[in-house]
Amino acid sequence: GYPVLMASDILIYKASVVPVGEDQAPHLELAREIARRFNYLYGKVFPEPQIRLSEVPMLPGIDGRKMSKSYGNFITMSAETEEIKEKVRLMITDPQRIRKTDPGNPDICVVYAFQKIFNSEETSKIEQSCRSGEIGCVECKRILIEKMDQRLTPIREKRKELANNPGLVEDILADGAARAREVARQTLEEVKEKMGLLMPKE
Repeated sequence: GYPVLMASDILIYKASVVPVGEDQAPHLELAREIARRFNYLYGKVFPEPQIRLSEVPMLPGIDGRKMSKSYGNFITMSAETEEIKEKVRLMITDPQRIRKTDPGNPDICVVYAFQKIFNSEETSKIEQSCRSGEIGCVECKRILIEKMDQRLTPIREKRKELANNPGLVEDILADGAARAREVARQTLEEVKEKMGLLMPKE
C-alpha cells in the first residue's frame, strides 16, 4: 500500500521529476506505471515522473548498514560538533587494516564514503594515502570531522534561526499547503472528468 500512497502524492501534483534515494527507485517506477496505465485508459493526464538521483544516491550508516533512524546509525543535518565527533569515531573502517601503516581498502570504508561527500576536493589524495598506508584511520576520521562540521555549521545555524521564529515557518507551510491544495483540486477535477465521474452541473 505504501508505494501506491507515494504514487498518489507524486501524481496529484503532476510531478515530472522526483528526487529520491536509490532505494526508492522501485516505488517511483510504480508511480510511472500507474501514470502510463491511467493515460492509456482515460487519456493523457499525468506526466511519467523521472527519477533524479544525487551524485551519491545512497549513503551508508555509520555501522555500514543502510542508514536508518531505527538503527540509530545516522548523523543529523543539525548535529552539533560533539555529536559529529562521536558518530564519526564510531564509523566502520576496513576491518583487515590492523596497523596504521597497513594498506587500506577505502571501497569498504564508511569514512571514505562520507569523505566523498563532505571532502570531495581531497578524496583522490585520501584514497591513495589509504591504499599506500600513508594515512591511518584515526587521522582520516579527524579530517572528516573537521570537514563535516564546516559544512553542517551553516545548516545548523539556519535551523536554530528558524526554530526561534516559528511564526515564519508556520506561514511558509501554510502558503505551500494552500498552493498544493489548489493544484491537487485541479488535478482531481481533471481525473474525474476523464473518467466520467463529474456530477452534471445544474
